[in-house]
Amino acid sequence: MNFVELDIDKIAIHQVFPRGEDGKEVMPEKGTELIKFDEDALKDFKQRVYNSLGHDSSAVEMIINDQSEGTTPFIVNNFHNCSEEEFIESSYKIAENLSSAQKRRGMAGGIVVVFSATYQYNKLPLIGIIKADIYSGYEKSLNKETGIISLKHVKELLLTPSTKLYKSAGFFRREDSEDGNDLNEMWSVHISDYQIDKSDGKAAAHYFYKGFLGCDYPATSARTTKRYFELACDFINDMEISEEKRTLLHNALYADLKAGVSQKVDPMAFAGAYMTTQDIDNFRNYLEDSDFPVAPFIKDTEHITSKLKNRGVKFSKNILISAPSEVFEKFVSIETAKGDVQEDGYTPTWTKILIKDRIIEQQ
Repeated sequence: MNFVELDIDKIAIHQVFPRGEDGKEVMPEKGTELIKFDEDALKDFKQRVYNSLGHDSSAVEMIINDQSEGTTPFIVNNFHNCSEEEFIESSYKIAENLSSAQKRRGMAGGIVVVFSATYQYNKLPLIGIIKADIYSGYEKSLNKETGIISLKHVKELLLTPSTKLYKSAGFFRREDSEDGNDLNEMWSVHISDYQIDKSDGKAAAHYFYKGFLGCDYPATSARTTKRYFELACDFINDMEISEEKRTLLHNALYADLKAGVSQKVDPMAFAGAYMTTQDIDNFRNYLEDSDFPVAPFIKDTEHITSKLKNRGVKFSKNILISAPSEVFEKFVSIETAKGDVQEDGYTPTWTKILIKDRIIEQQ
């Protein structure tokens, strides 16, 4: 998100905990006062927001798909013009939503920071949420009378350059938007996770963006192409066919996505060109069972460029053969062969590989 003129208004901090040994949820600890940063700390905090949600960050735009009452988007939409007490209460409900979304025992607890702000020159509303993991090496100081978590602790977790284990979400009010029934027309949501690389098409852990924030990836061509590639590879790998046929199908899939002239991908046309009638039906059923549409879609290989660049074959004994996909298709031939009969009478299946080139170096 390309934004400037960030002006922080309110900041609340709460703490969520891992589930107990019995798997039951431990209720979050509420911070009962807003955090008042000094000038230097506030400057550092703004920089952390820019780094996690700004133009050069790993943040990915998502859509709101759960807008029901009590969800995080519903709460965010009702933050406007609230008092300090109302902000603390509403932000604590967000912490409760995060605690509820962390269903697996062993998931880390952490500090939840909720802040309200404005951005751009026309002072558009922004609601930000940051979850930072806590580790035993950090000292936490909580004033039991005021409920304030100390600034020192906040700086250690959120403001130092070495801190990488945190997730962020920003709800940016759209310019000239009006209140309505669809929150997507009102808010642009950007989400990032420093543990996940955007180049792989992922922005955050599933529990965070979907279970906690009620969001999902938009049906972009890049995401659709990536998912189709993964599903098709898995299907081909599980087919009961010879290795020669499997190699042919993988080569065809790579060529279709990487070098195909058409900007359209047609899953069933691919299946019809390279699979038997039975396998075509199985492929259609597999895609439909995976909630993937079998209709043609626009190709965008942004998230799988590195995977399409090279083809690889890995064996159980840690033997790996890798080459650029177009070279692999042209110069590597794979066949199955019967191995030597073992002492127990079992005949293993081996693999015969012909590389149409000579060795120029051994390492």
